[in-house]
Amino acid sequence: MQDRMRDQYAGDVSDVLKFAFLRTLAGKDRTLGIAWYYAPGDDGRSDGRHLEWRDETAWRALDKELHTGLAALPERSVTALERAMIWPEGVLFHREPMPPRAGRSAWGTRKRSALDGADIVFLDPDNGIGGETEKHATFSEIRLLRKPGRAIVFITFPGRSMKHDALLQQLHERLAVETDAESIVTLRTNVSVPRAIGSSSYVQRQRWFTVVDPDTELTARAQAFATRLAFIPRVRARLDSPT
Repeated sequence: MQDRMRDQYAGDVSDVLKFAFLRTLAGKDRTLGIAWYYAPGDDGRSDGRHLEWRDETAWRALDKELHTGLAALPERSVTALERAMIWPEGVLFHREPMPPRAGRSAWGTRKRSALDGADIVFLDPDNGIGGETEKHATFSEIRLLRKPGRAIVFITFPGRSMKHDALLQQLHERLAVETDAESIVTLRTNVSVPRAIGSSSYVQRQRWFTVVDPDTELTARAQAFATRLAFIPRVRARLDSPT
């Protein structure tokens, strides 16, 4: 399942997962920046319907403040997400819609400026890292956003082209080569959701969250979050670093 940042997906279970992780990383001492990779309009897909977390006690226990804030969204939109009482103090946003390829470089520069004060920058593209398309963030954009004392986080949806251990190793190796990152960790998560509303049959939804340039404290926070996820029914998580 893809997780493109369109209004129709606001408040899905993927949002609970990624925002809980980001809130854990930021704590009370880091400024968070959100790069939405925003795509206006409805794409006609049925993804984004998984709201079962609202009635799951374990999801509430993971982050009560986040649970309350997302459950109270007045509408499913990125604007409503930005206004929700779920963000650490000082959060910064970049919501400028993704432009055609010719305007992407200038768009990336404006994004860097908008998020300049952030200690942690989260990239939320459709399909993770890849070519210069509307569905991907790029290695060059990560390189552009890197600076001392800052961590870059991005979401990836692993494919089936190779075994996931090999896919993760390839991702980490490319990040090291193309962004000069020396420290990388990836939180691998697997959430089983109903195949359809009310169904007793479940399908797996895998999401990876890669952190580029984490310091020791951020790595510890990521590991603690992975441990907490283990207490949620139908959720698996592990933190991996390059071997």
